[in-house]
Amino acid sequence: MLRIFLPLLIASRLAVAQSDALLESVRVHRTGVVEDAKRELETCVKAKCADRERLTLLTAFLELSEGSAEVAAQRLSEGKAPKGLEAFHGWYLGEAQSWAGQRSLALKTLVKARKSAPAWLQPRIDRRLAELHLDLGDAAKARTLLDADPDVARLPELLYTRALAREASKLTSLARDDWKSLALRFPTHPHGAAAQAKLEADGVWSLGFEEAVLRAQAMLDAGDSKKCLAALDAIEGAPVDEPKAALLRGQALLTRGKEKDTEAQAQLAIAAAGPPAIAAQALMTSAKRLMRLQDNAAARAAFRKLELQYPGDRAADEAGYLAAWLAMNSGDFDAAVKDFIEFETRHPGSRRRDEARWFRGFSLIRGKKFSEARPVLSSLGVDFKKSQLVPQALYWAARAGQLQGAPDAGPAVDVVAEYRAVVNGYPGTFYGLLASERLQELSVEAPLPFAVTPKVLQVKRPPGLELAALLARAGLFRDAAQEVNRAVSTMPSADALKWGHALQALGDFGAAHTIAARHLWGAVYTQRSPEALSLMYPRAFRSSVETWALKHDVEPSLAWAIMRRESAFAPEVTSSADARGLMQIIPPTARSIALELKVPPADDAELYSPEWNIRLGTWYLRALTARLHHPTLVAAAYNGGPGSVARWAKERGEEQLDQWVEEIPFKETRGYVKQVTCDLFIYRQLYGGNVQRLSLAIPAPGTGVDF
Repeated sequence: MLRIFLPLLIASRLAVAQSDALLESVRVHRTGVVEDAKRELETCVKAKCADRERLTLLTAFLELSEGSAEVAAQRLSEGKAPKGLEAFHGWYLGEAQSWAGQRSLALKTLVKARKSAPAWLQPRIDRRLAELHLDLGDAAKARTLLDADPDVARLPELLYTRALAREASKLTSLARDDWKSLALRFPTHPHGAAAQAKLEADGVWSLGFEEAVLRAQAMLDAGDSKKCLAALDAIEGAPVDEPKAALLRGQALLTRGKEKDTEAQAQLAIAAAGPPAIAAQALMTSAKRLMRLQDNAAARAAFRKLELQYPGDRAADEAGYLAAWLAMNSGDFDAAVKDFIEFETRHPGSRRRDEARWFRGFSLIRGKKFSEARPVLSSLGVDFKKSQLVPQALYWAARAGQLQGAPDAGPAVDVVAEYRAVVNGYPGTFYGLLASERLQELSVEAPLPFAVTPKVLQVKRPPGLELAALLARAGLFRDAAQEVNRAVSTMPSADALKWGHALQALGDFGAAHTIAARHLWGAVYTQRSPEALSLMYPRAFRSSVETWALKHDVEPSLAWAIMRRESAFAPEVTSSADARGLMQIIPPTARSIALELKVPPADDAELYSPEWNIRLGTWYLRALTARLHHPTLVAAAYNGGPGSVARWAKERGEEQLDQWVEEIPFKETRGYVKQVTCDLFIYRQLYGGNVQRLSLAIPAPGTGVDF
């Protein structure tokens, strides 16, 4: 999803009333922002400034966000809508009136606002209209709106409202269908619990076995294994599929800690004796449990059993692949090669066949069978031309040729030509960078693939972005992001450069980068277009990055490389782990860094502020560098933690960097490290920095930061 950040310099450039500080406070939800907005609005009113309407809308929006619906409704009803934002003024006025209990007024306001609202805002208005119609006694109109909503069965709030509307319309059977769907599919949601309570009160709450299991599964999927187990224990009065229930019970028990492990295994054993579909899932669950416990031999045996015993089950594909991978990971390279060959034979339609081919070749390399590895790796580029693994397979084929030594160890290899092919064919990859380094080791000149200077275009803003700009200037950043999503989704591909540079001019580096990634791949990596390169590899938030990088003695290119991978330059990104902002810092880490910097820790919301996020992120990069001494290891630590990376460096410090990276045990971290390292060197090339060589030696780690 695209996200928008229009820099606060827009405020001064377009002579709007909102100050830079106010807009920044709005964007990061800073404490006290409502009072700040009120003060600026009061000053604006006294000075008769030209932007009173926008400040009124923003202030009311903030008041509504904090629960002051009546105040917001009065402010908006007394104020004039900003030109171009009439629909949004009406939407927030209608919302405020609705929450303030002024339902009839809200209905009229929203009906009017919908007429000029963009298409993406209309469903939000319709959902509020459905609630208002229901509250005002017109259940038929509420039903009509909700039946037309494609998300009604997916969102519990909508399903709940439709159930009420159907019940009010005396459509008892249809209402009960909605109540039951809520109770089964959303049992941990308040509306799901309310639905169950209503069905119980009406005396119609009864579940068959399949329905009871569906409800228990939904509880487990929501992370509530305790409720899942209680729901399974409560099943009675219906035919019971014991293996199916045992499978779900075993899966739930595994999340309850070591003390439930024996009981979980007993339940999985019951499931494994059931019909093939259930037994295969039970074996997969048991095998993955063993893998988590690092009992690789037992896990591998369980995976092989599943694959051979249930070859027709879709889990057999994954099981066969994991069995081979575990053999490789355990150092049994001959067994791994054999297993990967058998995997390709048994699963000719698998989407993992290219990965199996790659790991077979890499297992041969790790077993020092270099001449055997070459044809396996070279074949990947022939049989799987579109695979993302082709660059690494071709690099390692060349590397195997270099490692095989004397000509009598295998056919003569033109290693230089093969490395050059990787450099020229895959310039934006980690393997193009590695191949370039290998050529320099061989005293062969390796030209820089991006020996151009990025160019920023001065373009007229496309009409399709005018509404987004208006919304951002008013401080309605969430709505601006929605509008950018819509606008970019309808943008002609031929206009990608113009739109990208217009968005960069607005400070939305994230949306501009997304356009480049979607539409300008060839212009970047084939044509080396300076205008496209400035979108794909921007110096985003340049002033802040360069200021804090200099302060913390960090290379700005490293900060941009991390930022590109972490957030794609979108300041308001939040991960599932609550990592926030441009450099994706979690609040506890932010507080630890603030302590080291001897500055007061900011509110957690401040991590969405580019300035604060970059300040903390660059300090952390410097601390990691001081401990790990190599940018690739720093990237690995930024993603996987400094303690783990220091341990890997100690355990495998004799390996060269290319192999060390391939043996990082976590797929996500491997991919992260490759991209950040490559991006670092591309930034160095593009912006005239010191294009140092990539050291292939793993330095001994020191002590230092461990969070």
